[in-house]
Amino acid sequence: MMDSPRPVVIEKKRHSLLMRWRIDRAVARSMRDDAAQGRHFDVVRRSIHGTVPSGKGGPVLLAACNELYYWEFARTFLRSIEALGAPERFHLHLCEPSEKALADVEAMASSLANVDLTWTWDDGKTALQPAYPTIYYAAVRFLLAPMIIEATRSTVLCLDIDGIARRPISQALEVISKDEDIRLIKRPGEKSVRRVLASALAIRPTEAGMRFAGRLGRAIAAIFSMRPRYHVDQITIVRTVEAMEARGEITAVQMPLAFADHEFAEDSVIWTAKSWQRKNSEAFTRAKGAVNGAFQNS
Repeated sequence: MMDSPRPVVIEKKRHSLLMRWRIDRAVARSMRDDAAQGRHFDVVRRSIHGTVPSGKGGPVLLAACNELYYWEFARTFLRSIEALGAPERFHLHLCEPSEKALADVEAMASSLANVDLTWTWDDGKTALQPAYPTIYYAAVRFLLAPMIIEATRSTVLCLDIDGIARRPISQALEVISKDEDIRLIKRPGEKSVRRVLASALAIRPTEAGMRFAGRLGRAIAAIFSMRPRYHVDQITIVRTVEAMEARGEITAVQMPLAFADHEFAEDSVIWTAKSWQRKNSEAFTRAKGAVNGAFQNS
């Protein structure tokens, strides 16, 4: 069981009808005009400090977290990737980090031989726009994605931070990549706002992929300013993907669940612990301890 305080739990796990309408309007505006809602996006861009990766190359793994999740999960995730021995590019965004966390991530970047780690951070002001900061923490990676694609012209794989790598991630992604613009976990049997699982979303630097990333980022930034009371990442992804598919503007294919495996299968690419029950499960705790123990003993 973890000793650190857990984030605030959002009890009402749905948007009001009014907020859904406003979210739909924000997505529609982004669809109509690729410059629409740019001022909201610029507010977020100006709040971000640090350095994004640059230069074309392999996929950039992208995740974000607050201080708690940095110490509890981000370091383990990075160590698990490093331990696999394959070269990876990883960008981490820290939400309102302490000086201690910034110093630690800098030290970690210097210590990793296989992971090319870059990082950015913000001062926490944008996280105050939604009713709960956790809404921002979950969605901010999708605002970093268009910046990184623009800077690298490389595939960006947006991931949850509470993961443990079991196989080299970029290698596994490149094996399945074909001519798609984006690859994401679709759940067609779920309700409309849950038809996508945001735990693993790959955006390729095609014209359509870059347009999708920009539209998604601008829409989410605009929705932050509406003070939403529930998570906005999945619903905005669903609305944007389906709108672009309906217009024949994008090729979106299925991401294997192995890239965000909540059941912890031995042959998965990433184990992802979405709930606190899974985070505290015997399998995840044991794997986390093994990763961290190996680095402490090295």
